[in-house]
Amino acid sequence: MTSFLWGQMADPGRSAFEVGRGVIRNDEKHFTHFRNWRVAEHRGRIAGALNGYVIPEPANPAAPSPEVVRALNELKAMAAGTWYIAAAAIYPEHQGKGFGKSLLAEAESIARAAGKDRLTLMVGSFNARAHGLYRQTGFKEWDRRPFSAFPGSDEPGEWILMVKDLT
Repeated sequence: MTSFLWGQMADPGRSAFEVGRGVIRNDEKHFTHFRNWRVAEHRGRIAGALNGYVIPEPANPAAPSPEVVRALNELKAMAAGTWYIAAAAIYPEHQGKGFGKSLLAEAESIARAAGKDRLTLMVGSFNARAHGLYRQTGFKEWDRRPFSAFPGSDEPGEWILMVKDLT
């Protein structure tokens, strides 16, 4: 999703990844800024990463949003004020080795340090493996919305908002 949105921001001749690199490196107000990332390493190499932040209260809840992000924005509005895991990924060769659980534990620590008592995330219904990991680590389903396809997207399904109480 993020690379699709970066592609929408790209000027002609500029790739989505160039836009993304610029945002991550330079836009301190954007949730994808590098300070919001945690990286898992194995033998000096990146095994995976997690991006998270506190979801702010919506500035204008009635503001229209593009169809591709409408369902996500509705779910994120429900989770306002929580520490939100926006992205989590482990390289395939490192999956099943505890790196995901380790990053989720770090996210809990960061949320608590920020004074938050809830951790939230979104997972696609088509991502059974991740959904299982989140349930195994204490997340529960909060709500769902239909997934709106976009160029390069996953198969049809639903976005699932999951929550973990940290109290």
